[in-house]
Amino acid sequence: MFDLVTRCLRAPGGLCLGLGLLGLLAAAQANAACMDSLKKMAPIAQANPGRFTPALYRSDDLFGGTLMQVNDDGAEVAPIVGLWKFKTSGFVKDFGLQAFNAGGTELMFSGGVDPSTGDTCQGVWRRVGQSTYTLNHIAMAWTAPGAGYGLLVHFHMVIRLAPSGNAFTGNYTVSLFSETSQDPFNESAGPFVSGAGTVTASRVQPD
Repeated sequence: MFDLVTRCLRAPGGLCLGLGLLGLLAAAQANAACMDSLKKMAPIAQANPGRFTPALYRSDDLFGGTLMQVNDDGAEVAPIVGLWKFKTSGFVKDFGLQAFNAGGTELMFSGGVDPSTGDTCQGVWRRVGQSTYTLNHIAMAWTAPGAGYGLLVHFHMVIRLAPSGNAFTGNYTVSLFSETSQDPFNESAGPFVSGAGTVTASRVQPD
């Protein structure tokens, strides 16, 4: 670093000016990323007036630096983590509760499905962009109450979190497979029907 400063001082004024502008640009980008993160964390702070919100600064080559909320033990908490009230439209019309866990798993309780055929399903999620996540979700069900296992429903979702952090919207594709209990995850024969639709959700806030 000292060598770079020495060269700058000996070089024509244009070099130093250029380096200075690059430095200001980098600082502005870092500041913008920081402010975006603070805006996302604002609803959390508003819900807990008079309390600090634990956070850490994380450098990200793809999205720039971001402030990440953390638990008391210092573990990062992604903005999607929490409990959500969801509705789907299109090929699958459903509603219920959906929990995104910090470890990258997701759990759904479907209010539109008869519990005796299977109303609980799970998935895994990951971040793929700024406030954007993908979800690979699998539901396993009986074809009718008491009829035994015979249906696998495979969702793929892309979810976009609202700037407030308290709502999301997204799109999904879904495929239905006929299965047996002897080979319950075999999708090689292909789905017997597929479709697509949208999903909306709002965050369930703690008391």
